[in-house]
Amino acid sequence: MKDQTAATANQMTRRQPSAFSSLTFWAIVGGLAVLGMFVDDPYMQHVLILCFLWAIVAAGWDLVLGYAGIYNYAQLVFFAAGAYGSGMLAAKLGVSPIVAIPLGGIFAGFMGLLIALPCLRLRGEYIALFTFAVHLAMPPLILKTKHWGTGGNTGLLGIPPIDLFGFTIGPRDKLAWFYLTLAVASVAIYIIYFIVLRRRMGKAFVALRDSEDFARSLGVSDFRYKLLAFMSSALITGLAGALYAHYTTVVTPKILGNEFFLLAMVMLAIGGIGRFPGAVLGAFIVTIANELLRSAGNMRLLLLGLAVVLTVLLLPSGIVSLRENFQRLWRKTRAKQ
Repeated sequence: MKDQTAATANQMTRRQPSAFSSLTFWAIVGGLAVLGMFVDDPYMQHVLILCFLWAIVAAGWDLVLGYAGIYNYAQLVFFAAGAYGSGMLAAKLGVSPIVAIPLGGIFAGFMGLLIALPCLRLRGEYIALFTFAVHLAMPPLILKTKHWGTGGNTGLLGIPPIDLFGFTIGPRDKLAWFYLTLAVASVAIYIIYFIVLRRRMGKAFVALRDSEDFARSLGVSDFRYKLLAFMSSALITGLAGALYAHYTTVVTPKILGNEFFLLAMVMLAIGGIGRFPGAVLGAFIVTIANELLRSAGNMRLLLLGLAVVLTVLLLPSGIVSLRENFQRLWRKTRAKQ
């Protein structure tokens, strides 16, 4: 039965593109590492650090939404859980940031478990409504728990910088943060796309997404794998939130605001959901575009929204499908010759 399940999952995932080999991936990471030696402008370094952090968030969301097919809209709740969890441990309890950051990710994973359990009783759009309701409920909850150390509307202040091997990595140490976030993002993305999604677990995610009833009939446990999808995605996103907290040294309920939520959605829509490296590429494009459009004021979100509309109309599978479209056009051109 296990062999039959694996074969069926393999068949269902065959359509997933594998344009990137692990060698290509690490070559790109190496190129970014070399780029860091030549970028000496602090603002540009800051933008790239944000790109790496958002790439982790987008990849984690892509895992649960794009590959597992679970309409989860509470992804930034996990980001906030990691940020507040790590920040409170370090700022209020004196825990070393090196310990607090992974604990923040674990706390976010626990939040993923709590949210996943009721979601397993729901289907489709009802999961979307429930998780979005959780997202909307989190800012008031943070405000109400000010006496617990969240800081309320003021935010959690005084989050200590990372102390690594005797070196303090503060907000002004942009180059150190560049390489730290690059390393964490590279490992997180590699684990998601090259380990989890290429093993039995990832194939089970896609099998349940494409045909849940058929996958269940072959012995794929929807309870087990949906729970794993939620928790894995939450843990990885929580790590990004924890790093963000120690990078900025302050966390406020604004990270759960509409702007952050919409930006994350735009990243997936423009890049391409469930099509690596779509989500990661979208994170880079949207983060850089968002910074370039800062001077546009309120027009910024309007322009990003217009970009989403055009992408959906012209490239329904995201810009990652451009490569396939060019290949198809090239084959047609060659066939006519």
